[in-house]
Order: sequence, then structure tokens, then C-alpha cells
Amino acid sequence: MPAHSQVVVRKLKFDGSVKYEWPGMLIEMAGDDWAVVYHDPRRHVKLGAGVETAVDGSDHANMFHYVGLAQPVTVLFAFSQAGEFLEAKCDAALPAVRTDNRIDFVDLDLDVIVLPGGAHYIRDQEVFAERSVTMNYSEEAKRQAHLGILHALRMVRRKQFPFDGHAQRLAATFS
Repeated sequence: MPAHSQVVVRKLKFDGSVKYEWPGMLIEMAGDDWAVVYHDPRRHVKLGAGVETAVDGSDHANMFHYVGLAQPVTVLFAFSQAGEFLEAKCDAALPAVRTDNRIDFVDLDLDVIVLPGGAHYIRDQEVFAERSVTMNYSEEAKRQAHLGILHALRMVRRKQFPFDGHAQRLAATFS
């Protein structure tokens, strides 16, 4: 799949149901580990049950989805119209699968939220505990969720890709 092609990112629940579908543009493949998808909230409308906004308010202009293909984490960066970093959300997820113009990942509920200045916190631990029972998460899925959060925390704290300025450089080219 060449870069700068139209794709749909699908966020799935553990039971296989679709939480949302979000069209975007594949702008980069970072090795075999990451698919980088650009979402313009003015053109790329997110559809589905449980649709959520990455940030509150309408100031966000550019969103970059770093979909993990080899690791259990997916990161969504949001930037203002002026190119300022607003927030990043790291989803613990099973590694994504690419099929033609679609990229699917299974969300495992746990998130790391990263704010301007690098402050960050883990979110939805109660949701994870509940859904791991109600959706019958396998032991491997639970392990992957915890590994995804650890991986996200490591990337944020060590300023590793994509927290090494990569998303900010992309945002500057799209502002």
C-alpha cells in the first residue's frame, strides 16, 4: 500500500464489533512497525458506535494516527489549527492488521493520555477490569494491554518515536 493513499482505520472491540471507522490518508510507513495516517476532522468524518473526540473543543485541525503494526499500542496526536500540540492518546491495542486500504486494530481499553509539556496519566483502568470479564479477554490480550501501556509510557518518558518530535514535524507540514 503506497504512502499518501486513502485508508480507513477501524477501531474494534475485543469481540470483533466495530467501535468506529475513520477515513484518512496513509502518509507514511515507519518501517514495518507503524502506519501513520493523517485525519483532517473537517474532511475525514469518524463514524460508528462510541465515537469519541480526541480533544474537547473545535480547535483541532490535524490529527495523526500512529497505528502500531508490531507492538500493542496505537497513538493519536491532535494539533490545533496553528500547529500547537493539544493532546496524544495512546491506546493499548492488539497489533493492527493492514488489508488493502483498511487498517484494523483491537482496542484493549487502557489509555495513556499525554498533555502539552509531557504530563501524562493512565486512564480507563476500571473499564479495562470490567471489560476483561464481560468480553472475556484472553490472558494474552490482558498481557498485551499491559505491555501496550508500558510501551506507551516508555515512549513518552524517553521521548522515543513518535514522541521524538516526529508528529510535530508532520503537523508543521500540514498547517
